Amino acid sequence: MVSQQIKQIKRVAVIGAGVMGEGIAQGFAQAGLQVDVYDISEEALVRCENGIARNLEQFKKHQLITENREYILQRISYTATTDVAEYLSSTDVVIEVLPELIELKQSLFERLDKLPENIILATNTSSMTVSEVGAKMATQHRLIGLHYFNPAHIIPAVEVHKCAQTSQQTIDLTLELMKSIGKQPVLVRKEIPGFIINRLTGAMEREIDYLLEQGVVSPEDLDTAVKASYGFRLACLGPMEAEDMIGLDTAARASANIFPTLSKADLPSQQLIDKVERGELGLKSGEGWYQYHDGRGDKKVAINNERLLRQLKLFIANN
Repeated sequence: MVSQQIKQIKRVAVIGAGVMGEGIAQGFAQAGLQVDVYDISEEALVRCENGIARNLEQFKKHQLITENREYILQRISYTATTDVAEYLSSTDVVIEVLPELIELKQSLFERLDKLPENIILATNTSSMTVSEVGAKMATQHRLIGLHYFNPAHIIPAVEVHKCAQTSQQTIDLTLELMKSIGKQPVLVRKEIPGFIINRLTGAMEREIDYLLEQGVVSPEDLDTAVKASYGFRLACLGPMEAEDMIGLDTAARASANIFPTLSKADLPSQQLIDKVERGELGLKSGEGWYQYHDGRGDKKVAINNERLLRQLKLFIANN
């Protein structure tokens, strides 16, 4: 049942028109809310607007929306500005989607702190704690973390995290808001860098680096192995459900045998650092572990989104 408070949330501001901001804005607009997207770059705003239009076309194709695409697009406005705070006094929720630079985020929230206290302020940080982001704020009771996953317009989960000062009202209202727009919120109960999923994927990344450096597997075979086993199962079985199926006694014995041999590195692998220093950054540069020249990057994203949308349709049907 949707509460009266949720019904009063009509307008959402998204600060940052990058890939994540694009997906976040789309989700709220699809749910019927007015969305204002802000960025310092006109070019970024144009890309965002075009991206949302393409995304909605894909959603229509997969029967994930029934409303006319143009009506959804009309609910989104785009504004280029270097002083976003002056536009936000009549909004209900503000979501920051800036680069992961602590000074940048703290400076923004210090300015947003002066907005009316009924406005919920949220950060989409993927690694920082809410306490860090809001360190210069006096109104931390209305500050909360909303960690979306890329692509944000498709992946259902959102990690909701908080600091000690975040009020229970802010937490409850945010969880209800996420559910009301079709997301699956997960509450992070203790403040910890990286939250839940990025800590899990970070642990996997460390072991992946080790396996590649030791020549145990090629990047191509590693991707095949994960997609065709662990990843295949994760689409319908969570790790704890899978462990129950395997048997906790078996899991305990396997852990005792494997844990002592796992990587204990506390820095990224040299192989990964070397790639970054050569400018091999993945899709954004046209080369990473794979080659993405001649438009192959855009094709890869389109193919991935098509697969994920089919998966999303099944997920919605079974939840």
